[in-house]
Amino acid sequence: MSQRTVVLDTGKIEKIIALGEFDRDIEIQAESTLLVLDCQRYRIKNVKSIIFDIHKGICLSNYETRKLVNRFVEKSAVTFAFTRVFMQYRELTGALPYVYGEVLMIPLSGATQHSTNWFFLNNVSSHIFSSEGDKIILNCEKVFNVAVKIIVETKRSFCKHVIEIAHSLYEFQHQLSMKIVADHYPESPQAAAFYAIDGHHMISDEFLNFIDFYHRQFIKDLLRSQGFTNPSEQLINEVYTDVTRRLNRLT
Repeated sequence: MSQRTVVLDTGKIEKIIALGEFDRDIEIQAESTLLVLDCQRYRIKNVKSIIFDIHKGICLSNYETRKLVNRFVEKSAVTFAFTRVFMQYRELTGALPYVYGEVLMIPLSGATQHSTNWFFLNNVSSHIFSSEGDKIILNCEKVFNVAVKIIVETKRSFCKHVIEIAHSLYEFQHQLSMKIVADHYPESPQAAAFYAIDGHHMISDEFLNFIDFYHRQFIKDLLRSQGFTNPSEQLINEVYTDVTRRLNRLT
């Protein structure tokens, strides 16, 4: 006997809301959140967002998606600052995904500085793009032990591009974590795996270059916050050299 599949089309917002329950304390969960849906355009009283969760089902919230996402990210070891610098370092353009550990959180529209829809690539079983218009279908094997398909509006080309960025960032973080393990536990199997792929130290060298780039971007943004609208490379280099000279060495 085949398992029944429930189809949830987020374009039919009234039906989605009818299936949900209010949760004043709802938080995004790294292991179980599937989709964070922005509802502000519908102007429905007390419903600014909806969270689809493997364990909790459909949760209605009076919080904007931006607030929910920021609250989740601010509790993590890595914030959007890392993503921003990584994209600048790799000369990537587009919306910001959020990646840390196993979490890959993908925005479904370009205006991530405002509230938008986000889905968790790591928690959905699979995803496909609909042949009927700009929509993504999120396949979720078990929500309350029921198979669910969630349909959300997005632009295929945009979404694919952000997913590619997220995978690049995930791979970069994964290699960085492997290097840290190799440095601390050189006899471990993980270290052997890292040494096998970094025989010419290209990965190690890239991490050093990235750290240097990261620090320079931090100084650039710091100078901007102090009134330097467009700080010159010379000024950035002078400050960077001065700071690293005092902090990186015994004095």
